[in-house]
Amino acid sequence: MSIDSLLAQRQDSTQWYSGLGLVESIADVTNGFESGSWIDSSIGGVSASLEALGVIVDPLGSLAACGVSWLIEHCKPLSDALDWLAGDPDQITAFAQTWRNISGRAGDQAQVLAEAVSGDLARWTGAAATAYRAQAGEQHAALTGLGQLTDLIGAAVEGAGLLVALTRELVRDLIAEFVSILLVRLWEWLAEEAATLGLATPVVIAQVSSLVATWAGKIARLLNGVLASIQRLIPILRRLDELIETLTALLRKLGRPADTSWVSGKKAAGPDAPGGSVPAMSPHSADGTDLGWQEGDPIPPPLDGGGVPADLELGAQYVGEDDSTNPDRAFYPMTVHYMTDAEREACRLFVDGEGRLRCVSDGSLFDTRTAVTSVGEPGWAIFVMDEHGNLYSTLTAQAGQTCHSSFLGGVDVSGAGEIEVSDGRLVSMNDRSGHYGQYWSTANERALDVLDGQGLQKDSDFKHYDHCGDER
Repeated sequence: MSIDSLLAQRQDSTQWYSGLGLVESIADVTNGFESGSWIDSSIGGVSASLEALGVIVDPLGSLAACGVSWLIEHCKPLSDALDWLAGDPDQITAFAQTWRNISGRAGDQAQVLAEAVSGDLARWTGAAATAYRAQAGEQHAALTGLGQLTDLIGAAVEGAGLLVALTRELVRDLIAEFVSILLVRLWEWLAEEAATLGLATPVVIAQVSSLVATWAGKIARLLNGVLASIQRLIPILRRLDELIETLTALLRKLGRPADTSWVSGKKAAGPDAPGGSVPAMSPHSADGTDLGWQEGDPIPPPLDGGGVPADLELGAQYVGEDDSTNPDRAFYPMTVHYMTDAEREACRLFVDGEGRLRCVSDGSLFDTRTAVTSVGEPGWAIFVMDEHGNLYSTLTAQAGQTCHSSFLGGVDVSGAGEIEVSDGRLVSMNDRSGHYGQYWSTANERALDVLDGQGLQKDSDFKHYDHCGDER
């Protein structure tokens, strides 16, 4: 055997994410949670089941069965501790799964982005290609990090629930041990009661109270352990929240936060692209910076990445409004027109490189100063947003004929109301929509966030009004 075979080789502790700033921060907070160092030593590892939170138990019931229910009052502090640790395991599981679903969606988006960039840029070289790859790489890393963080939140929710469940099981076992000891001594105490004709009752109660105090101290240490563990978990959750905000801001800066449809979208001529074409983020400045859509560029296609909840439902009274044979339809004798695909596409708006709204029909700046709503109010135009984040609007709304429901055929939408636009700049928005009543909804706030993610630059004096015209 050679001496060299005895020499231990240096093991590189550097991970793939070392030195990558934000990614390394994600790894640090993940390791901080998964290490279990936040769990108090008085409790130990998490190995319970959430079902323990929902099980209804009566550890003192055996005392009543023995005909000494008068003792239960003195033991109640122990059973109260068990009740404090009860919970809803199904709801905890649902919360955790919700975060894991979000994690899965972010991971899917990252995969779609990676595949699209790899396919579209396989033969693209030069400075612009390098800059684009770098930006796409940052976006992929941010999406991946977002997926990791939201998955960690799900694990933290479930972990905290399991910790409480474990503590509840430990408390239950302590109470069971207490009751078993109590039952052993019970016959001795009952004999004392009989021999003294009840005069020993205060002494017995004092002994029971002393025993309860001893076990209450043990249970208190467990409860304090739970509280200490959760207090140690709170900074981890706060750090998670900070990292998610940072990643979200980064995604907004890099491009649309939850949409990668631009990757396979419009093509425009570029000096470094094979065949004179570059991806949808073109045109670029000399240093490769994305300038967004500029006049002369091809009109961008509709977004199709999904991801925007369509939770505004058509009012029941409007169902069948497009059926001219239905005598009970809304607006009778008029019939609401549901647009064809071509008509709807002509009403689509998109955000240009300067953050202004433009018309798909001819690329011109959208302007509502000549618009009139269905109730005759000038300067406003009705709009809806679909589940992909596409915005549709028309300057020619007509009561009973062209309504909010006309754009998407009465299906559920992600946003609906009226907008005021001047030279492409969004001046105001309101939530007024009879078809998709939004008296208490915050859907349009979400729609504004989606537009912000697309690069929309609102007017410096922008106002958002609710359904009744009051400023939000």
